[in-house]
Amino acid sequence: MKQWLMGVSCLGLMACSSGQGNVAFTAYGEDFIEKEIPASAFEDGWTVRYTKFLVKLGELKVANQEGEVAAEQAPAKVYDVHRPGPVSVAAFNDLASEEWDAVSYAIAPATDATAGNADAEDVTRMNTEGWSVYVEGTATKGAASKRFRWGFPTNTLYERCENEDIGSGVTVPKGGTETVQLTIHGDHLFFDDLQSPDAKMRFDAIAAADSTGVVGPDGEVTLDELGLVDLTTLPTNQYGTGGAGSVRTLRDFVTALVRTVGHYRGEGECSPRVR
Repeated sequence: MKQWLMGVSCLGLMACSSGQGNVAFTAYGEDFIEKEIPASAFEDGWTVRYTKFLVKLGELKVANQEGEVAAEQAPAKVYDVHRPGPVSVAAFNDLASEEWDAVSYAIAPATDATAGNADAEDVTRMNTEGWSVYVEGTATKGAASKRFRWGFPTNTLYERCENEDIGSGVTVPKGGTETVQLTIHGDHLFFDDLQSPDAKMRFDAIAAADSTGVVGPDGEVTLDELGLVDLTTLPTNQYGTGGAGSVRTLRDFVTALVRTVGHYRGEGECSPRVR
């Protein structure tokens, strides 16, 4: 017997007999995106304030390691997690009340995404440009100020999501609703190592890239300017790639960091798979 409600299946008589419950998913950018990343968080004393942080979320799936799927929502939507949150992403009702230990979602450049909480013009631009993530903001240190407006076409599936304190996936409560937060970490764009757990946040090298372009310093750091910065010209104890041969410039490095912004229930982790 299969009963479909809002795209969700009741997976067999034994699963149904355990009772049913609901799961609500939200997206949240935390204070670092909504407010600022303070100078105290940076190794070199910069402060970063985002004015926009767009992510294209889709392919949300609640399943188990055996391959049974309790619920999924494939279409992508664009969310501006700079806006006060959390913001609702999906609500799945009448799922079997049990542990679903294989939750996954994607941040990918779908060209037919619709609006989550983002403005219609932002959604159109994200689709037209083929971006999955777009950020804009300003970094300041003393009298120095640098703007940035960066769009990325990264395609990343975040699999096997878990939180160390809560566990893998989600346990659906019988007769109740469990809320699951897809947390976006805006500080990750400024880490100085791709693998080390002791990575620091830095902006000096990014700020200095403003002088590498043909135009010269104009107060804005572009991705093209970051692409002119060879990582071998930076201090040897910074911007470690962990041996990733395709990461050669500061643009490559920041793009690789973008793939790490997706988290689960706060500080929880997923396994990012590049597509």
